[in-house]
Amino acid sequence: MEKTDAIAILGYGVEGRAMLDYLLEHGYTNLTVCDQNEKLVDIHQSVQTRLGENYLQNLDEFDVVFRSPGISFFRPEIQEIMDSHTVISSMTKYFFEHCRAPIIGVTGTKGKGTTASLITEILRRGGKKVFLGGNIGVPAVSFLDDVSEDSFVVFELSSFQLVDLEISPHIAVVLNVTSDHMDYHSSLEEYHESKYPIMAHQSAANFAVLNRDYPYANEFEILGEGAKTYVSCKQVMVNGAWIADDKVRCIDTDDVNLRERGWIDILDVSDIGLVGRHNWENVLPAVTVGKILNIPHDNIAQAVRDFHGLPHRLEKVIGSGLIAFYNDSFSTTPESCMAACSAFNDLGKPFYLIAGGSEKGSDFTALGWKLSQMKFLQKVFVMGPSGVRIGEALVRGHSACVEDGTVCRLAVPAEHVESLREAVAKAHEEATMLGVDGMVILMSPAAASFNEFTNYKERGEYFKTLARELME
Repeated sequence: MEKTDAIAILGYGVEGRAMLDYLLEHGYTNLTVCDQNEKLVDIHQSVQTRLGENYLQNLDEFDVVFRSPGISFFRPEIQEIMDSHTVISSMTKYFFEHCRAPIIGVTGTKGKGTTASLITEILRRGGKKVFLGGNIGVPAVSFLDDVSEDSFVVFELSSFQLVDLEISPHIAVVLNVTSDHMDYHSSLEEYHESKYPIMAHQSAANFAVLNRDYPYANEFEILGEGAKTYVSCKQVMVNGAWIADDKVRCIDTDDVNLRERGWIDILDVSDIGLVGRHNWENVLPAVTVGKILNIPHDNIAQAVRDFHGLPHRLEKVIGSGLIAFYNDSFSTTPESCMAACSAFNDLGKPFYLIAGGSEKGSDFTALGWKLSQMKFLQKVFVMGPSGVRIGEALVRGHSACVEDGTVCRLAVPAEHVESLREAVAKAHEEATMLGVDGMVILMSPAAASFNEFTNYKERGEYFKTLARELME
């Protein structure tokens, strides 16, 4: 890429802004921002703009196009220039091409932010210089110049960022691949295939960490040439990490005192700082990466003990002996909602669920079936267009559970509310009337936020404000 090349940046969100700043700082002069928003005003005066409805037209006029994650690689305007002289790139592709340090890439339908952050903490405890990039950290290109060969980069990667990647990370972590972003991908197969590049280009000197408890592992393990390592919450692994006897256990044949046994206990599961059994699926890959990079066991264990998660991911907001509020606004899929609810049901805590939001085409059948079996779930307050379907799924789920003998009690009641404020107020009122110590009011929407909020962060912050108003 030459300094005088005609370069377009498609989308002026977080990544687009970071890419523009980087190019300006490095002397690129022929830059154009293309964005649907006609009212962009905070753009450097030397930068051209193409704004409004036709912002993706005639992209073949550019030498290089940087696609932001929010603009689908499969859009016709992108696909029609694939065979032209125009180079289609992205901030992620550029970073991978120019990064001097080993990259640890983390993807999955859910949990990648938590896992990437925990890996970062484990490496830091082991004395490594680490940079955290992706949606959970700062845009990676903003620290590209600071990365050295003796450092590490942990990169959270979505299917949007992976789809056209041509270099795989040194260590690829694939947590789980179920279904998500069906409003972005045309099929489940396309969604899965979009994640293939995280492993597809690996050499024999690379590593991949897969979860044997998910069917996707059979699909991904044939990709690339990297050494495959596995984790499981259900069975012993011949390499990797697993849960057994209420302990986090991993392979260790390096210690002469352990060679006969072949494994070591890292810590008790009761010492894990993250709430819920579903977070074991995040801890095990992080532990495995620590082992691959020879981080001492004590450092790994301490990092896992001290790490309590990220904002809006099953985050405790406030709580007394009677009622505690948990913010799981990052939950935008049925699977993540089920995991959050299971965390409290398994602990025997009576809880109220607030769910629903805007539509993105998720199938709530399994959610309705699973929630119907949770004996400690008191009631579900549903909101937004998807809330209607969640309520319907609860009715169907209860009928299915009664029919097959799974449950023999009344259905979990669902009440449709008009707003998050109404949901929080009613949940608090009913929990107060129930008057049982240790109750939980959980917001885990299983849906996007766009019916009432700009994004999941705004939704989560508003939930925290409402909870504190009631409790303080």
